[in-house]
Amino acid sequence: EEQERDSAAAVQSNGNDTTASPAQRPLQPVDEEPTNNDDTDDKSPSTPHPSSSNQTTASASSSTGTPLLRPLLGLRSDLSARLPLYRSDWSRPRSLPTVLNATLFAFVIQLIPALIFAELMARETDDSLGAAEVLLSSAVIGILYAIFAGQPLVIMGITGPVAILLGTSHRLTETFDADYFPFFFWTCLWAGGMHVASSAAGLVDLVWKVTPFTSQIFELFIGISFIYLSCRDLIEPIYLNEWDVDPAERAGRYATLLLGMATCGISWTLHFAETWVLFTRQIRTVLGSYNTLIAVVLATALSYLPGVDMGTLERVDIVAPWDWRPTADRPWITNPTQGISAKGIFGAIIPGFMFFLLFIIDHNVSSILSQVPKYNLQKPPAYHWDFLVLGITFLPCALLGLPPGNGLIPQAPLHVRALCTRKLETDRYGVKREVVTHVEEQRWSGLGQSLLMFVALGAFEVISWIPRGALFGLLLYLGIGALHGNEIWERTVFCLMVAKKRPPVPVVTDVKWSTVQLFTAIQLGCAFGVFAVANFTTVGYIYPALLVVLVPIRSYVLSRFFSEADLKRLDPHGEEEEEKDNYHDEQRIIHNWSNDSVDSEEMEIPNRAEFRGQGWNQLHHRHTSNMTDDREGNPDARVGEEVTVSKV
Repeated sequence: EEQERDSAAAVQSNGNDTTASPAQRPLQPVDEEPTNNDDTDDKSPSTPHPSSSNQTTASASSSTGTPLLRPLLGLRSDLSARLPLYRSDWSRPRSLPTVLNATLFAFVIQLIPALIFAELMARETDDSLGAAEVLLSSAVIGILYAIFAGQPLVIMGITGPVAILLGTSHRLTETFDADYFPFFFWTCLWAGGMHVASSAAGLVDLVWKVTPFTSQIFELFIGISFIYLSCRDLIEPIYLNEWDVDPAERAGRYATLLLGMATCGISWTLHFAETWVLFTRQIRTVLGSYNTLIAVVLATALSYLPGVDMGTLERVDIVAPWDWRPTADRPWITNPTQGISAKGIFGAIIPGFMFFLLFIIDHNVSSILSQVPKYNLQKPPAYHWDFLVLGITFLPCALLGLPPGNGLIPQAPLHVRALCTRKLETDRYGVKREVVTHVEEQRWSGLGQSLLMFVALGAFEVISWIPRGALFGLLLYLGIGALHGNEIWERTVFCLMVAKKRPPVPVVTDVKWSTVQLFTAIQLGCAFGVFAVANFTTVGYIYPALLVVLVPIRSYVLSRFFSEADLKRLDPHGEEEEEKDNYHDEQRIIHNWSNDSVDSEEMEIPNRAEFRGQGWNQLHHRHTSNMTDDREGNPDARVGEEVTVSKV
């Protein structure tokens, strides 16, 4: 109650006083000179946007018994908050090189995974969908989202969960005796309608019910799925159980495996380039940021060395140069009534509903992680409106037979980070960490990286040089990266360690170890259970429903078997518990207890497990005061050099 009164007083004082206090003004680097800018629209106010108080009230009321369904309230609040700022989103950025670099960076980090998921999709859908559809979808939905979304910093594309869902739901066409693309049309149409209806009804607020218990299981499921799929496609074709195989054919399979392992190793090594003592900081930043691109280029070069490719090495299977036709033998525009009955039309509700369940978590978590307080964004979010725009993007996907996409993880948070101006501070543990002082909040970078996808479509000749092994090696890297920083995986490692070797974090020191083991075993069982259903059963397409079911299991079942004090340590949910538990300090102890001179948190790939269920009121409060208060009033921090991506 005291916090609510303080928040209400802060909102009232911000509304009455047009002069921002030092704690409310965005922190500027000490060595940054004032910039003269004639465009007043691109300067975001440091005080909260007036309409954000509506969102604060709405979120607060949801926790005090207000009905969940509040038709159109969220959409009205989002539009009133973002429409006055729309013109400033298109104004000239303060640092044009930063925006250009972020555009290129976002394009690269989206292109490589898109090619990976295209290969995966082509295998699982019998070549109905391929690289052409994936890249074209990334371009179309990205352009629509950059122009019409409320928060344009979230970049759109095809994700691993979408590739898995499309592969598992492909079998439903046989169940309902329907052609694939008419069935796919109705799947997208049903899913888009559910998105629009739920955003209008205010169901997007359900994402705040998700706790780390579910998000950590989701991320672990993705990690082990990627590792399994990559190992399957690298090892299975070697014909280990067959002896009468052409030696040249077997040599090509082994070359694919070795190139995949080399690509994974190079990517993982360069991922930690910023921790090296070699080279300058700028060079290390480039090596770490473009590690996947560098790995693919090196693997492709290795594949052309004499003796590596004996004419049997498989490369990306695309038509080069592209003839601007679909992968399958079909027209671009889908006829929704041909080759499908009423049974199939209504049967498409099943995968459509699975897409809705997947995106209401995955897209909103991506959007939230792109607007976490550490980025110090000045413009308010628009979760309900963005989800409505996401639903509209299903329409071109249905008409053209393109895979639907949503906010990317980790690409969307990395895109925001690339738009940041940062400076270095040293915390009380002696760890150097970056603090954001300014973010280029605009629409140009999201639009630009989407337009560059058309360039990639015209460069199929170059893409066809890439060996398939390199792409599956990158999929293995993404799977390993999903484990890095996942708390389930960390606690599993703790269980295998000698007790005295475990780091002194609250989950180790304050919770009975048998309780930690039981909670970890439950999460592992849920993650591997969802993995088994998704990959080894005929109903694998229901895996989004299994993930959603974990939310009430955590709220109504686990709370009966674990004490509230233990759950605050094992499953911290919300801003208050995160601050009490000093979550980020705890994570630094875990990752830096062997070397506390490096902030390994900056080296982690942003993932779904980072979502901790902060409500909008806490999120907004952190955006406007906590971050600046901590940085201006922290006696243990000393200001270092300013780092901008444009310097790279």
